[in-house]
Amino acid sequence: MQPLKILLLLITFACLSVYCKKESEEDKLPPATAIGANTFGCLLNGKAWPMERGGYHHKYVYYQGGELHIDYSISYDRYTIMDEEWVSFTTNKIHAPGFYFIPYTYDTDFFSVNDHNDFYLTGVNGVPNGMAYITISRLDSLNNIVSGTFDFSLYNLEGTKKIKVSSGRFDFKY
Repeated sequence: MQPLKILLLLITFACLSVYCKKESEEDKLPPATAIGANTFGCLLNGKAWPMERGGYHHKYVYYQGGELHIDYSISYDRYTIMDEEWVSFTTNKIHAPGFYFIPYTYDTDFFSVNDHNDFYLTGVNGVPNGMAYITISRLDSLNNIVSGTFDFSLYNLEGTKKIKVSSGRFDFKY
């Protein structure tokens, strides 16, 4: 009888620990799909973005001849850029599915983030911003689908604050 009580107690604690598991920030992101689901998400300094919130969500996706441009923004006032958040990147180095290690250059690659009117971008006041990592899981020119993941870090305009963009994922029709 005693072993049965211990077993029931263990099962109860196991069920409670599974039930009480906190959702991580990464769990709040859309799934990493490759079907043209028109999804986008990332972690900004460890916090899921974009979160379910009001505003006008806008995406711009362009791909042609190696040039990929993705811009996802949220406007809270449709008439002014000052009330907008975004994550945006452009590179001309994407030619097939695979992993891309992209050092920031001024002429071909541009990465930017506006996080509550804190602007972060490549090439700020001579501050070395490093590089981006982009993995293209699907580049389908027949169905116009581009999907993948990304990670990068940037500094603010003054070069004093850094933002880490991680666990990024996108799955768009272009």
